[in-house]
Amino acid sequence: MARREGTRTQRTLLWLVVLAVFAGYLIWALRSEEVFRVVSKKLERSDTGVIVSGEIHSTAAATSAVNIEVTFFDNNGRQLAQETVSLNNLEAGATAPFRTRPQKLANVKDYTIHVNTGKNMYGN
Repeated sequence: MARREGTRTQRTLLWLVVLAVFAGYLIWALRSEEVFRVVSKKLERSDTGVIVSGEIHSTAAATSAVNIEVTFFDNNGRQLAQETVSLNNLEAGATAPFRTRPQKLANVKDYTIHVNTGKNMYGN
């Protein structure tokens, strides 16, 4: 009976190690998939309107073009406006600033930033 419990414990430990290795690989794979990263962002309010500015960092292997899509929301979560800032020659390993044009929006409470790199290998 003692031998059977020892085998069960070893099997459980083996499965836990396999699960930990798989989880580690999954985290590594997802982090390395992120080619462009927003490293800073700021919502500014001025007399001319609401502006989102920040910086994007490229870990791509070559110079790329990206579109930074900024969407503005009110306090109820409704979309108020959307603007796209294009960066045409973002060099590999570089960090570049971006800035939206002033938006005449009175009640902006939140915003999202989406980095669009164009169609993927599936055509989406």
